[in-house]
Amino acid sequence: MRMKTRMNSRGRFFASLWIVAAAAALVFAVGGCHSRSERQTEETSPEPVSAAPAQSASGPNLDLDCVVDEIQKPTESFHYSYKKDDNGVTIVQQEADITPQTIDGTRKSGDTMQPFHGVRSEAQNWQSAWINLMGISGMSSTIALVNHSSAMVKEGDEKMNGYDTTRFSIDTSRGNSAELGLYRATMGDGGFEKGTVWVTPQGCPAKLILDSEMHMRNGTVDKTHYEIEMVKK
Repeated sequence: MRMKTRMNSRGRFFASLWIVAAAAALVFAVGGCHSRSERQTEETSPEPVSAAPAQSASGPNLDLDCVVDEIQKPTESFHYSYKKDDNGVTIVQQEADITPQTIDGTRKSGDTMQPFHGVRSEAQNWQSAWINLMGISGMSSTIALVNHSSAMVKEGDEKMNGYDTTRFSIDTSRGNSAELGLYRATMGDGGFEKGTVWVTPQGCPAKLILDSEMHMRNGTVDKTHYEIEMVKK
């Protein structure tokens, strides 16, 4: 089983993302919150990408599917970790040592860390192991909102965690007028995404640190912090 969060074709950035804005406006009208809905799905099942911006000449596409592919069908050994904090509380924490033959990891469930082990030669056992590392799918819409927009700015090429990467800063305050309107509709007045990502030529985030805030019409603020790391062994 292979997760596919890509859309069949990548349309132009704003044409696809205004769909997200319209949906987000409805969510705000009823006082919803995307991060809480993610909680229910991200540990066990993927969240579909709401919008897939077109790749631009500014650098490689930030591609969460690349991480999924590396976990499910690894060709080399690496350590992987994913963490999500919601309003200061860690709600998802997953990590593993991954080789082409085995997966040995832990996942947070409530207040405990549960271990798991997978052997690639046993298909059902292997799937049972990697599915414990699919929390990253809960970031799909968060990344789609800024990927290759004005919010992402190339800062330079450098080594990170043993990989050749391009470093991008992420800051939605840099958006043009159309993008800023989209961000307000999606995250509310004062909402934002800010962080840094180091992307491999294949699009994998070797390291990502991202903070997101959604400002609700009822005055509440939902703060989410994400961390991803892939460390080559």
